[in-house]
Amino acid sequence: MPFPFEQHDHAPRQVFFTMKRLALAALLVAPLALGGCSWFSSSDDEDEIEKAAPQPCPTIGVLDGADRVTVFNGRGRDLTDVVLRGEIRKAVIKCKYDTDEHTISVDLAFDGLAEMGPAANSRDQVLKGFAAITRTDGKIVNKQEFDMPVSFAGTSRQVRFEKVIEETVLPYGGEINGSIYEILVGFQLTREQLDYNRKVPSTPLK
Repeated sequence: MPFPFEQHDHAPRQVFFTMKRLALAALLVAPLALGGCSWFSSSDDEDEIEKAAPQPCPTIGVLDGADRVTVFNGRGRDLTDVVLRGEIRKAVIKCKYDTDEHTISVDLAFDGLAEMGPAANSRDQVLKGFAAITRTDGKIVNKQEFDMPVSFAGTSRQVRFEKVIEETVLPYGGEINGSIYEILVGFQLTREQLDYNRKVPSTPLK
């Protein structure tokens, strides 16, 4: 069952820095070597997954610099050339430990706001996002990219969106538990979009 945001008021955005300050360009653009653990896979038997308090969940946050995106029409970078803007506002997580399989089953979700720009030629648009598992030693374990369709109803130029990812399975054992993992979410940016975010100050959507 997807776990929703309990309140739909827009809390301040959680912008997350890893301990080793992962290179943003590397995480967003460069191809990644896949790790050996199961990524976004389903548990065989959910009834066997037990909550083992006080075992910690992985930390979750929005990757700094990837919390917003501006999509242009390709003809310029003026305000009149904006097709779509998006921002991620809040990320949440819950987890359960399977003590028999020595795995952690993780559900995560994030929400945000999208705004249609003056250059949009359709009320149906697509935002591109990612979720990446890292470790506190700076290692990138794995990464998933996905599309997030957004539709603007009626005359509305803004729409709220949510993304839920269920049953990410991570190994644990010995001195390794959920606290060694960090989950980062954000928009999957092109190099041009990344450069734009670095050069242009953020203006939160209202």
